[in-house]
Amino acid sequence: MEQLYKFNQKDYNADGTNLKDGQFFLEQIEKWEKDFHNRYSPFISTHLFANFSTMMLIKQCLDLGSTEDCGMDGEFDLDINLKLEDYSERTTIFGIGSKVNEDDLLLLTRDDSMGDGTILLKYIPDSAEGDEVDTDVPVGSDKVRIKR
Repeated sequence: MEQLYKFNQKDYNADGTNLKDGQFFLEQIEKWEKDFHNRYSPFISTHLFANFSTMMLIKQCLDLGSTEDCGMDGEFDLDINLKLEDYSERTTIFGIGSKVNEDDLLLLTRDDSMGDGTILLKYIPDSAEGDEVDTDVPVGSDKVRIKR
């Protein structure tokens, strides 16, 4: 399950506030998360895909440091991204707290093939063997950084 959402990036200032209504970009993401849940209930979005400029907008809202970035690169593979981070001088924020269910994460993946002003929310189960679907996100390392 996936849903594409569009916005005008020029509507947001340097700290991620919408110039028209004063709303933070993260508040808009919350609205999209709730819309996704309403469309595909009982499922919630587990992944957010966006390009570099959209991840920078998220970073601005989170007020991160100059050596911190949002979103793992390329295809979603937390294990590979954690290994790559061991060799990087930068810190990656891999996920933010879900606004639909605070016990869940919305994992961030950078996909530079996406155009500016687009976000793709997806539900990706951890495993789907038979009829069982495990909705827990595996977080097996103390190196995972999560912003709520």
